Amino acid sequence: MPVAKEVSVVFPAYNEAVSVRAAIERSITALRPRFERFEIIVVDDCSTDDTGKIADEMAGQYPELIVVHQPRNMGAGEAGWRGLRMARFEYVTHNAIDCPFDLADLDKMMPLMESADIVVAVRSERAGYTAYRKLTSAINLALLHVLFPLRLRDYNFTQLYRKSVLEEVKTEARSTAFVTPETLIRAYDMGYRIGEIEITYHPRLAGVATSGKPKVILHTIKDMLRFWWRRRRRLRMDGSGRRSR
Repeated sequence: MPVAKEVSVVFPAYNEAVSVRAAIERSITALRPRFERFEIIVVDDCSTDDTGKIADEMAGQYPELIVVHQPRNMGAGEAGWRGLRMARFEYVTHNAIDCPFDLADLDKMMPLMESADIVVAVRSERAGYTAYRKLTSAINLALLHVLFPLRLRDYNFTQLYRKSVLEEVKTEARSTAFVTPETLIRAYDMGYRIGEIEITYHPRLAGVATSGKPKVILHTIKDMLRFWWRRRRRLRMDGSGRRSR
């Protein structure tokens, strides 16, 4: 793939001291041969371990690394959205510190940006998922398909955005599993072009996943239903539908 101009990569992080160093080094290695310019934004969500300290130390070594410290723990949704809004470069993506998305797979996603404003990565399989995680993911996907007209195969792996989309879309949700679905649905309603491509999902090898906790699920459902109701009311009041661009 030809070297692209620029990309921003966002990593929300909370208590990921065992993984953050490897994630940054792996990302640098993947991005340097692929982009003329890039930035890695690590948003430390008020970790209680050495996540922030390690990231700060590495920022002194890598000028492409920007570390942001949340004043208090706000959750991965809030941290990730803050990072996306801070991104400076033309293309923007995000990843988790355990690197479920191999940034080398941007080689597969970038060509689709010629005809899309957002490219959605679809997990080809959910390696390492417990039966509980598979069930909650299936229920979440079914709810999104029932409540909204945008029927993607995956909403919560990763996406590649044009920065202009993130500047225009006003996402209100901050729950871990509904920030990106709301962003995608709002973008769809605004007429942005959305593409999909299957990408390999890499299971967590260290640390502890928190996205399947009941508290996180309840927050997600609350945000989902609130958005569904407000969107439904808006469409009824102004008679609007999906806009073409």
